[in-house]
Amino acid sequence: MSARACRQPIGFDTLVERWLGELDAERTLQVDEHLLGCEPCGAQMDEIIALGEGVRRAFIAGQVGTVVGAGFLPRLVERGLRLREYRVGPQGSVNCSIGPDDDMVISRLSAPLSGIERVDLVRVGVPGAPEVRAADIPFDAASGEVVFILPAARLREMPSYVERMRLFAVDADGERLLGDYTFNHHGAD
Repeated sequence: MSARACRQPIGFDTLVERWLGELDAERTLQVDEHLLGCEPCGAQMDEIIALGEGVRRAFIAGQVGTVVGAGFLPRLVERGLRLREYRVGPQGSVNCSIGPDDDMVISRLSAPLSGIERVDLVRVGVPGAPEVRAADIPFDAASGEVVFILPAARLREMPSYVERMRLFAVDADGERLLGDYTFNHHGAD
């Protein structure tokens, strides 16, 4: 293959699947063989890997918040990260803060999730930020909770404020409120 052009470029989605280890063994072998001989596709794969590493570093540094499955939290603890957790039920509130040794702050939002196919999370009240909607987030119907990791580095810089999170079930008929959660954030401990 030419170093300048690829006659059969591997699609971005396939490269991401390869990086995540989601391809079957035969397809993995095909992609790997192609990458070994194709400079343009190899360069694109290098960019995906670099992006992933950058996101991982930002997440571990507490610069990025995200919704995760509950099974993700034990892996963080195994890596030696210190988690501060707050649980709140629908229409509930909690006083919360972040300590100097906390690596991440975890919000566990309980909700009636049985039979729900899609959940959206809306965040309101973060100083300097507009309302943010995260669509089709991961959730654990069996435990009845959504787990949100707040960006610790940003929390440490924040003054005291009140944030609301809302969970919505979304289906073909529209959306319905599952819970409204209030977090009374206080400056760092």
